[in-house]
Amino acid sequence: MVFRLCLPRHRSGVHLVIGTLLSMAACAHAEGLQDAPHFIGPLATPAPPLAKGAFNIEPYVIFNRSASRFDGDGHRRPSPAPIQLTTSVPIQYGVTDRLSIGGTLRGQYNRLPGSSRAFATGDTTVAASFGLIDAGGPNRARLALTARQRLPTGRHDRLEQRDAPGSGTGAASTTLVLHGQAYLLEGRLRTRASVDWTLPGASAGLHGRSVYGTDTGFGGRIRLGHGAGATASAEYSVDPRWTLVGEVLYEQAGASTLRGHDGQGNAERRQSASSWRLSVLPAVQYHFSDRVGLIAGLQVGVMGRNTTALVAPQVAINIGF
Repeated sequence: MVFRLCLPRHRSGVHLVIGTLLSMAACAHAEGLQDAPHFIGPLATPAPPLAKGAFNIEPYVIFNRSASRFDGDGHRRPSPAPIQLTTSVPIQYGVTDRLSIGGTLRGQYNRLPGSSRAFATGDTTVAASFGLIDAGGPNRARLALTARQRLPTGRHDRLEQRDAPGSGTGAASTTLVLHGQAYLLEGRLRTRASVDWTLPGASAGLHGRSVYGTDTGFGGRIRLGHGAGATASAEYSVDPRWTLVGEVLYEQAGASTLRGHDGQGNAERRQSASSWRLSVLPAVQYHFSDRVGLIAGLQVGVMGRNTTALVAPQVAINIGF
C-alpha cells in the first residue's frame, strides 16, 4: 500500500486537526476496493486481536459539549459547559494471530484567557489483547480478553498555574475487557459486544486546583472507585464503500473519596456519588480503499445519574497496514 500525507498549512486548532484527517483520507492512494462488505469498527466497542504483522492506527477528533446534566434522580438540569476539542489515537499491532499489543495517545485543545489556545497531553493507555476463541464457519465468531493500563500522563492538578482545564486523571488504573464479534446475513452485518471492569483503588495526589474540584492551596489525595461498562454494536454494509453503524454504550463509575486540607489548614473529606450514563452512538463509514476508511458519528447521553448529558460529535480515519 502506498500512502501519502498531505498536511494542511497555516491552520490552527480545529481547522488543523480536521484538515489533517481529511487530507490524509483524500491523499490515500487506494489499491482498489474489492466488491465485498467493508468494516472499520464502531466508535467505542473494541476490536479483536489483529493478524500477525498487521498494524492499525485510527486518529479521532472529538467535540465534547454539554448544556445539561443528569442529577441524582436522573432528571436533566441546565449545566452549560464550554466546547472542548479532544484527540485520541488508538494504535494496535498483531504480534501473533492471537496476541495484539497497542495503546492510545490522548490530547486536548483548550481555549485560554485572552482567546489563546493551547494543546495539552492527556492520559495514555497501553493494552494487550489475547484471542480466546477464533471459530470458523459463516459467523466467524471471535472472543478476546484485553488488559488496559491507564498511565497518568495528563495534567490533573496545580491548574491555577496555567489557568487551564485539566487533561488527565492523575491516577494509574487497570481495566479488564471481555469482547467479541460475529458476522451475520452472509457477512453484510457485523456485530460486536463487550463488558469491562476497572479495578477500584486507583489514587492520585492533589495539590491546588484540580479536576476533582479542589481549590488553590489544597493538599491531599483522592481514591477512585471501581468502573464498569458494556457496549453492543452493529455494522451493516450497504455497499463496498458505505457502512451504517449503530451502537449502545453503558458507563458506570463508583464513588470516590477525597481527603486533605484546604488553604487555611482545615481538614476536608468528601465522597462523590456513584454515577452512570447510557449513550447511543450512530455513525456512518466511508471506505476509500480496502485499508483506508473514514467514520463519522456522535455520542449522545440519553439517560444517567450524576453525570453530564454528553453530546460528542466525532470523526476518525482508520488506516491499516
